[in-house]
Amino acid sequence: MKSISSVTRLAAALTVLGVALSAPINGTIGASAVALPFHAVIQGNANPFPIDPCTLGNNETGSGRAVHLGVITWSSDETAQFLSCSPPSPPGPAIAVSGQFKIVAANGDEIHGQYQTSGTFDPVNGVSVHGGYTFVSGTGRFINATGTGVIAAHGAASPPFDFVASLDGTIKYDRQ
Repeated sequence: MKSISSVTRLAAALTVLGVALSAPINGTIGASAVALPFHAVIQGNANPFPIDPCTLGNNETGSGRAVHLGVITWSSDETAQFLSCSPPSPPGPAIAVSGQFKIVAANGDEIHGQYQTSGTFDPVNGVSVHGGYTFVSGTGRFINATGTGVIAAHGAASPPFDFVASLDGTIKYDRQ
């Protein structure tokens, strides 16, 4: 009987340990979180505005679909810096873009992130950028989401400033 009692105690201890390890600690992602592939495609409109002769601000809104979220909405605030700019000469085509974004799932859960890209601005062919993004937080099931990947976008250089963007990388969140 002693071996049955030892097995029972061992099973109980392992169960308690398993529950303890799967619980979030201090707001961090629980042990059940694993890095999963992430892919999103977004279409929308940009709303650029001048900050100075070498810098544009931009607010974007859009919608699309994302793995793990389904139908989404997108919003971002960014700054585009012309890298070859010496007023009063017109700026060159090379740009660096940095910004913050919010992706909202159909149920209202959010993923917050930031990005750094570089690319070109051409008055005829539009804007093309490519770079990296990082998920930094969220709400609901994505409250402590993390992840990284590549963001790429192409947009029109004239109103209504349509754009198409994609995000490809990974996401990690507590899927309990």
